[in-house]
Amino acid sequence: MDAVLQAEASADTVHLVHGDFGPHNVLWHADQVVGVLDLDHACAGDPAIDAASLISFFGAAQVAPIVDRAILERAMIHRASLTIQLAAAAELLADTGLRDHALTNFVTRHQAGTLHDPGGWQPHLDRM
Repeated sequence: MDAVLQAEASADTVHLVHGDFGPHNVLWHADQVVGVLDLDHACAGDPAIDAASLISFFGAAQVAPIVDRAILERAMIHRASLTIQLAAAAELLADTGLRDHALTNFVTRHQAGTLHDPGGWQPHLDRM
């Protein structure tokens, strides 16, 4: 969590952030985006938050060409915290099954070296 707070402090821009951006919340017609769903987590914030979700789906190597390096670094840090955020929300809702699933996911990713990126990329925390 310290790394997330440090990453947030280093963000130099604030944008409209979806908060749960990924293929499951984008409507397509043929090859064009025609809508974006599930805006209940939208806020003004660090664009790395949305890039973190994209890393979960596509990997940092695929996201790197569409964001600058600083956003990518912060996004990998945010991505590492996503399962902990889910576990905390599940705990607040007394959903022990979801909480335990999220915590198991965190441990599994940590042990596999994929906490920051499914492909194993790691952020350079010394640049924060």
